[in-house]
Amino acid sequence: MHINKILSTLMILLLVAAVVTVRLFQEDLFYDPLNEYFHINFQQTPYPEMYLWKIMVSNSLRFLINSILSLWIIWFLYKTVAFVKAGLWVYLFAFLFLSTAIVMLLQLDSSLAKMALFYTRRFLIHPLLLFVLAAGFYYLKNKNRQL
Repeated sequence: MHINKILSTLMILLLVAAVVTVRLFQEDLFYDPLNEYFHINFQQTPYPEMYLWKIMVSNSLRFLINSILSLWIIWFLYKTVAFVKAGLWVYLFAFLFLSTAIVMLLQLDSSLAKMALFYTRRFLIHPLLLFVLAAGFYYLKNKNRQL
């Protein structure tokens, strides 16, 4: 039993390192002209020249990689199939919603649309949902213990 906890902890650390590695090598791995764009005064600057299909494929691949790593982290944290299935549904709906929103926001050029694009893109390309899901599943697991 004790060895299982050690192995789970090591796997979680390895998976977190993989998530960090995706972030560290993002410029080499993914096509994303918006990354550079959002480091300047983007409110006053028009969108850079980009290929919509290429950026969507790249963002989708990045989301897929982060989602798979996140679901494995959730598995090793809780070892509950129901949590992994619920997380999978959350990631699926988030992907559909966020991808659609990004395509629509790229068609607009207002400062409000640019800020919305900035945050929507963040949710799509970074594993932010992992923090929400891990905390929510922790709450559910401990709530069930109290009953």
